Amino acid sequence: MCLNCLRGTVDITEGLPKECTVTWCRACERYLQPPKYWTKCDLESKELLTLCLKKIKGLGKMHLVDASWIWTEPHSRRLKIKLTVQKEVFSGTVIQQSVVIEYVVNAIQCETCAKIATGQEQWVCVLQLRQRVEHKRMLLYLEQMVIKHAMHTDCIKIQAEPDGLDFYFDSRSPALKLLQFFNSLAPTKRIDAEQLVSSDLKNNTANFHYSYRLEIARLCREDLVCLTRPLYTALGGIGPIVLVIKMFSSIIILDPKTLNVQEIPSATYWKSPFTACATTRVMTQFYVLDVEIVPGAVNGKYQLADITVCRESEIGSGKEYIVRSHLGNVLYAGDTAMGYDLGTINFNADGMESYSAEQMPEVVLVRKHYPNQALRRRRRKWALKQLPKVKNLNLTKAQEAKEEAAMDDFLDELERDAEYRKNVPLYKKPDAVTMTTMNDPEEARVGLEELLDGMELEEEFNHLEEDLDSDE
Repeated sequence: MCLNCLRGTVDITEGLPKECTVTWCRACERYLQPPKYWTKCDLESKELLTLCLKKIKGLGKMHLVDASWIWTEPHSRRLKIKLTVQKEVFSGTVIQQSVVIEYVVNAIQCETCAKIATGQEQWVCVLQLRQRVEHKRMLLYLEQMVIKHAMHTDCIKIQAEPDGLDFYFDSRSPALKLLQFFNSLAPTKRIDAEQLVSSDLKNNTANFHYSYRLEIARLCREDLVCLTRPLYTALGGIGPIVLVIKMFSSIIILDPKTLNVQEIPSATYWKSPFTACATTRVMTQFYVLDVEIVPGAVNGKYQLADITVCRESEIGSGKEYIVRSHLGNVLYAGDTAMGYDLGTINFNADGMESYSAEQMPEVVLVRKHYPNQALRRRRRKWALKQLPKVKNLNLTKAQEAKEEAAMDDFLDELERDAEYRKNVPLYKKPDAVTMTTMNDPEEARVGLEELLDGMELEEEFNHLEEDLDSDE
């Protein structure tokens, strides 16, 4: 039989269904992608074409050459696709034919829209991130990491709380993914809970609300810590007064008198949790009178030195302190530094009385202080993106002012620490033309090459966001 006769007698599209059905929610205008996923697709889009092609049984046995839409009335509830396929009928004989597949749009209500219509809660799983400290610098850093890695795209709502954030999901898997992400960035403790919402004894099914609570260690960068006696012994006699210099899945501490750095794993911390005996809110400003470098005492970016300081408010008349510090390569005579004056701080750390007076320094210097901080904040030409959070309307003016101060402190910390901000995406403000320049070349500032364009945060949240906000 010749090729023309084969084309007239053999129908290679005989096994393909000429009519199929797609499921569509009339409320949210999403299409069902079996078994249970709903996706947003425009009419005659590539996404909808892919979804329709997956419903054609037997198409995998042929070679698909082309697929295109045939226009239909939008209100007709019909979709038509023209397919061009090829198939080998005899040895070395390939036939190409075209066929039109018609889809009937079956309009129903998805489970999520049904919950909204009946007033039920839409979320299935909630991840509660908490840190009970005086500031929110660690939480703000984690928020930037979530934005950078787009870990919030599966959330249906993000609720701001005074001591953390609540992430709501319509399934457990994205919540567990975000939970593992936080575990890699901070020392956390996990608490699980579940609540029965409804059950069907006949079908042996039940609906639960799942809750995962992550408690972050009550520490932050630049906090002053007095180690407990067992931990002091386990770490080889470091400290006992140490500084927290880094926080991720473990806690990194530094002994400013010896430049000894140790790591406290998350599991070790949560076996015997401890808190900071002083935070950055009680630091004192000191004036540097003299710096004497200790030869050969270097650990990475830290240089050991004997630094003579006095209080900024008592220059020429107050007491002078000789401090063994790790800031030998940063501070010079005439600079100002921020540090802890242990003589004026009311400590409540457990086990501090077990140490001798020689082990307790009078002053601990933390970092160099840059003047004109208020002026720098006003001239700042960069900003950060923020998550689309549902704000807590019960906050007082004092709490709102405290949150604004926490954000300013976080921005200041990013500005003066280049290593800390290298993982945080900084964006140029829309009205920024040139960067602020300071007279001192050592001033803390962010270069133009570090900034990104585009301050608009384009979220991929689903259609429930406005409904959830209105339900609040």
